[in-house]
Amino acid sequence: MPFDQFKLTWLHLSDIHFGHGRHHASAERDDVLEALLEDLLDLRDRDQIPPVDQVVVSGDIAFSGGALSAAEYDDARRYLLRVGDRLRLGPDAILVVPGNHDVDRRVAAEDDDVRRMLAELRAGRPVEEALASPRDSERLMSRFGAYHAFAQNFGAGLEETDGPHPLYWSTVIDARDDLRVRIAGGNSALLCQGDDDEGKLQLGLRQLREILEPGGTHDVSVLLTHHPLDWMRDAPEAEARIERWADLHLCGHVHQPESQSRSRGGGSRLVRIQAGATHEYDTGADRGTGSFTYSVTSLYTDPQGSVWARIWPRRWVPSRVTFRVDPEAVPDGHLYVDHRIREPRRAPETSTAAAAERADALGRLWKASERSVRRIGARRTAYPLDMSIGELHRRGLYVEAGLSDLSDRSRRLTLESLCTAVQADQSVLLLGEPGSGKSVTSYAVLEELRRRRVPALALRPSDLPEVLSDSGVSELTLTLKQAATEELGGIVLVVDGLDEGLGEFDTSMDLAHLLHRLRDRYRLVVTCRRREFEDQLARFVEGSTFDRIVSLNEWSLENQFTDFVSRLVAAGLLDSTDVLDAVRNSPALATLARRPLYARMLTFLGSQDVLSVQTLVGLYGEYMDKLSAASDVALQGAGCVLSTTSQEVWTRAAWFIFSKGLLIEERFSLHAVGKMLSADLDVQPRCLSRALSQLCDQWRVAGRVWARFVHYSFFEYLVARYYLEQVNEAVLRGSAADLADMLGLDLTPEIRHFLADELRAVGTVKLTMALVSAYQETKVLPMGLAKQRTTGNLIAYLLSRSAPDAAAALRQLLADEQDMFLQQSLLWGLCHLGDEDALERFIAESRGSAQWRAWNRGYLMYYYGDLDRREDPPFIDTDRTQSWGRTRERSLALMSAPRYTTAIDARRRYLDLYSLYDYAVWRNEKLTAQDGAVAERVLASLWQDRSIGGTLLQELQAMHAAATEAG
Repeated sequence: MPFDQFKLTWLHLSDIHFGHGRHHASAERDDVLEALLEDLLDLRDRDQIPPVDQVVVSGDIAFSGGALSAAEYDDARRYLLRVGDRLRLGPDAILVVPGNHDVDRRVAAEDDDVRRMLAELRAGRPVEEALASPRDSERLMSRFGAYHAFAQNFGAGLEETDGPHPLYWSTVIDARDDLRVRIAGGNSALLCQGDDDEGKLQLGLRQLREILEPGGTHDVSVLLTHHPLDWMRDAPEAEARIERWADLHLCGHVHQPESQSRSRGGGSRLVRIQAGATHEYDTGADRGTGSFTYSVTSLYTDPQGSVWARIWPRRWVPSRVTFRVDPEAVPDGHLYVDHRIREPRRAPETSTAAAAERADALGRLWKASERSVRRIGARRTAYPLDMSIGELHRRGLYVEAGLSDLSDRSRRLTLESLCTAVQADQSVLLLGEPGSGKSVTSYAVLEELRRRRVPALALRPSDLPEVLSDSGVSELTLTLKQAATEELGGIVLVVDGLDEGLGEFDTSMDLAHLLHRLRDRYRLVVTCRRREFEDQLARFVEGSTFDRIVSLNEWSLENQFTDFVSRLVAAGLLDSTDVLDAVRNSPALATLARRPLYARMLTFLGSQDVLSVQTLVGLYGEYMDKLSAASDVALQGAGCVLSTTSQEVWTRAAWFIFSKGLLIEERFSLHAVGKMLSADLDVQPRCLSRALSQLCDQWRVAGRVWARFVHYSFFEYLVARYYLEQVNEAVLRGSAADLADMLGLDLTPEIRHFLADELRAVGTVKLTMALVSAYQETKVLPMGLAKQRTTGNLIAYLLSRSAPDAAAALRQLLADEQDMFLQQSLLWGLCHLGDEDALERFIAESRGSAQWRAWNRGYLMYYYGDLDRREDPPFIDTDRTQSWGRTRERSLALMSAPRYTTAIDARRRYLDLYSLYDYAVWRNEKLTAQDGAVAERVLASLWQDRSIGGTLLQELQAMHAAATEAG
């Protein structure tokens, strides 16, 4: 059923008993309440329940009415506020009534007047008399002092001036589609005093009339009390009124959940929903009973106009340490039970019906918008890591990124001006580097548009084909189709992480064409990594698809980074701004702080730990070490004693995901990875999930639990970390065969960079000898030529980047190598190290062999992603129509780097430039003027270097002339 048909939804808790029992009871209650919240949010994430609008608690919130400890209500207040925060509800949406355990029984024991009055009322004196007497009302009130102080933190007429009486309350809620719902908070605990309360309690006709207000303007009336009616002395007359004046009665106390309906006149029914105990503790056995429950209830209307109550009852399953559907409270195979409470009203006039349909479409659209915003807002950041993007905004920790219009780089934009452009029917592409804050900015755009009442949907790239589907039946498709039917314009689609979905489409051209078609119907705000867009999409995207292409700028040390640190201090998440001084005093740290992701990682480390960071890989290493230590402590507190560290769990998970190819749009199946980890590490699935949750967002869709690393670079670093551990172990064991086998799976460029930097930083003893031995071992192991080439290529890379005295080792291997693919790999490695003879030989081979050049071009196209990375070597460029866009863009980006001409040896620069020219010349293409200018600067630096022979430089100069407009 579409969620827009649900008019008002509430979470029903009862009998929590904060303060009951000693340390074990408290620990168990905390665990159960946390599991309840996780279960509730999981149901929301899987769209199995509508968004929750209210929280109702039907008494026994504390254990002794605060008599034993003030912490009873302090703990209750903190938990309920946390529930509200996680459900995005304010305190006013939380409604409470007292139970017998919310009475301070000491008052009657210590005050003779209160004790005598209570005895009279429990013996049959009408409670209306006491409520009408200011003196007796005050005596009754004195028994609820701690409860009343607690209740004033929440909603619905708790102040004396707002409600009909300070001991009970009533409120009317305007639910969706003009449905008015009265919720009446009755006090059934007025006369509670001991274990013999049954049959001695009273609600009183005055209380019922005041809170239910018969004849009021509400459509549905809900009564909330702690006790069921059969505990009341005045049950017969109270029940008669409730059946006439109320539609639902919510209660608790007896710790046995059930729901039932009773027919009334006119086709309506009274539905009683009796809650079980959210937590129940057996003091004698010193353990919980395990019979813990809660429920969610929602009012909805069917197509005929009848009003129904749908109840999702949940019961604790001790063996799984979580909540599941209560099978005794629902029909077989169902997650919920339905009760009809009102028959349909007279059908509206045609014009009213049309207006209702439009309102229905608009309501459905806004619900879809809220769900999608909540989904992107649930993602976490690098620091504070336990805080989602949404919480980052709500806590005032969001620092707006600098924006530049790429059509006019001098023109600075703000988030507000960007949203104004979108509101004026412009579509925007936001480009940024990894870690530049694309997701955080997407959420900020969504929130700003929502503030302006512009409907916006946050979508994954994989959702896009469904948006245009005419036959789709998903909630998203139906929502947009209904919006189109009702001519609801101005919808904005926010697509965060377009690069993550490139693999979901057959070609980049298909995705670009899809974006253009979407632009015909909607306004678009799309984020994408700059490199992936330029390499794979730019040449296919039509000029009319985006009105603006905007760049997310780096942070500056004195502006955004300083602002972020100041906000963390103000929020109590950092003790001081000392980390600012540490970063200011280190050029390396100051450079890292310009990337928002790295800046957040630096603040997590703090002023002392950042002092040991000098490189990017050092930052990741320190960050993971500190995060792992914090995670280990948290896991122990949750009863998870691991035989290893959290970082080992993360590292193994990353390796399994990478080696088995389990990533889909940067997400993976938690179940599949958990099975592998359980077998490998002998850790309980619950503890594995908790360990991974420290570094991965988790959510459930259609019964499957998915997870995603908080940032993709964390995954890449952990894969490299796994390789580092395996390389070091193989070196220590002296096992060349194990090392060769380990290096048989090729790595992406980013993982290669991390691994090479780690090996160089660690300084593994005898690394050169071990890599040479592994290379030689590939010649005798039964691994096949393709794997032999993959392994040898990676070893050549690692030797040239990470190993001491590598030039001699590479020459030794080259002397015996007969395979052309591996000869090229070894020569590239030698040129990277500045070997003149290697460059001479490489160019000589290129002059004499078109095949040599085709294999060289093909490998670079594989390395940079123009050729399928799933293919085996060799990779051969023999098709002049094959795109080399990624290779061109990545090569030019490398050559444009500030330190390229000073940090990279001339021989390696020569090969980079030679290969770039060879693509253009062989394809009979010309580099653009801008690209040609980059190449010309590199060529000029080679002439100035004077370390390469004139013949080679003249040959390169001729290729430049042939490959550029200058020629």
